[in-house]
Amino acid sequence: MKSNITYTMAFWLIRFWLAARAIGTGLTKFQGKAPAQVPNAEKATEMQALIEAGMSKQEALEAVADMPDTVEKVVDTLGFSLYHGLPEKGPMTVETFSASPLMPSFAVQPYAWVLGFALIGLGVTLLLGICTRLTLFLMGLLYISLTWGFIILEPSMGPAAAAGIAYLGVHMVIIVAGLFLADYNKFELLSCKKFGFCKCACEK
Repeated sequence: MKSNITYTMAFWLIRFWLAARAIGTGLTKFQGKAPAQVPNAEKATEMQALIEAGMSKQEALEAVADMPDTVEKVVDTLGFSLYHGLPEKGPMTVETFSASPLMPSFAVQPYAWVLGFALIGLGVTLLLGICTRLTLFLMGLLYISLTWGFIILEPSMGPAAAAGIAYLGVHMVIIVAGLFLADYNKFELLSCKKFGFCKCACEK
């Protein structure tokens, strides 16, 4: 018979994996391209070439003094202004879901607004161990909602949507495994039993 610490370690792996998955996915909703000032690689290359040609560092600095230290370049970055709950292009846009008879059009935009924040919030809550059982359950509901999105797209996307449904199904299995192992959870910041309204951790 396995010891409690074995089950605890198994739960930790599930807990941390799901947290990393949710937080990482949520952060991609804030990722995009934007102009930024970056070090001038051409200046650094030119300076290195001058040094290798025999100049001292000071002489090389003076020789490239007229070149700017930084240049503007479009780079991948994170920012609230770049937030996009659903892709702006492709088969999974707000317009695509709004046009589907299987999705209330009025709910699509609000869902897109909260999706990234919900993923990060649930991921952080799970990582810290705040009402872990309830967090796992809510995370499962969120992945069910994402699954419904792929179901809607299955007639148009075909195997790609079916693969997305199966992929999210794996997440659901992991979440269910986490719920079954939640009795062995340790080092929670705030357990479910601390909340008077939460009965999911009541003693048998």
